Amino acid sequence: MKEYRHINITRSSSLLNLVKPPSSSSLTFGSHLKCSFLKRQNLSGEVPSELFRLPYLVEIDLTRNYLNGTIPQEWGTMQQLESISLLGNRITGPIPGELANISTLSDLVLECNHLSGNIPPEFGNFSSIQKIQLTSNNLTGELPATLAKLTTLKDFRIGDNKFSGSIPNFIQSWTNLEKLVIQGSGLSGPIPSVFASLTKLTDVKISDLNGNDSTFPPLSNNRNLKKLILRSCNIVGQIPSYIGTLPNLKLLDLSFNKLSGSIPDNFLGLSNTEYIYLTGNSLTGPLPGWMLKDGDSIDLSYNNLTFENKSSNCQPRSELNLFESSKGNTTGITSCLRSFHCEKSKLKFTSTGLPNPFL
Repeated sequence: MKEYRHINITRSSSLLNLVKPPSSSSLTFGSHLKCSFLKRQNLSGEVPSELFRLPYLVEIDLTRNYLNGTIPQEWGTMQQLESISLLGNRITGPIPGELANISTLSDLVLECNHLSGNIPPEFGNFSSIQKIQLTSNNLTGELPATLAKLTTLKDFRIGDNKFSGSIPNFIQSWTNLEKLVIQGSGLSGPIPSVFASLTKLTDVKISDLNGNDSTFPPLSNNRNLKKLILRSCNIVGQIPSYIGTLPNLKLLDLSFNKLSGSIPDNFLGLSNTEYIYLTGNSLTGPLPGWMLKDGDSIDLSYNNLTFENKSSNCQPRSELNLFESSKGNTTGITSCLRSFHCEKSKLKFTSTGLPNPFL
């Protein structure tokens, strides 16, 4: 078994010291170094291309520092490297396609920088990649078709960018995919029907899609879903009843679509779901009785539901937000709330009246 040495970089350390052969030490230049513990060290300056001189480096983790410059093309020669994390720096420029030459790379985390340009088509050549996280950059262009070859991919995140084009059908080849984040990416809908083949999905977070209206994507085969966010995706029609039968669902957000019809009766199966957001749709019909007493955080605000209130308390419990849930009813929830008194110990303010589960 190979012996990996760990280097702990302090705030006063220079990254370049890692690649200079020590004058006298048992740790000689070219040893099997695994560089770690580089997070939050206030490191500044440009991203060091010289790290490629450490041929056995397994991990580069420079998360949450103040590094600038570009990602070095030379890193593409590091054939033992398994993980790169540059999350939360000030790195600019394009992502070098040379990184795809690293046959051992499984994790690539470049979130929260200032990267620009397209996703390199060479990324389709990754043979071991499991995680690609590119959220919160300035990336543009369409997703290259070569990404269809990434059959080992488990985690793909591209939210908060400036991409163009539609969510591609080729993602059906990502049969090992577990987490998909396309929130505010710039992409257009509709959400493709090929999602039905991605049966290992646990987290789907899609929001702010451009384009025309579309029906609810077929997700009845995705029984492992824990978090489902389809927020502001131009979805029309009724909520499919199978959503209420997903056994592991902890977060459901279908807010700000154009959903109509009633809340399915079998949503009772979601009474243990931690967050249910149906805000800003055109849902009609009666408010399910179980929601008056069960459920951790439910937001039904800005819909057209009917609610027969038999008590003097128009907001039955703080975990249920009914504001403007009965539009056009002058004797309903909204008018009642004008005289509703909140105890100081329970008063809280968020954009929807409920906690934010997305952070």
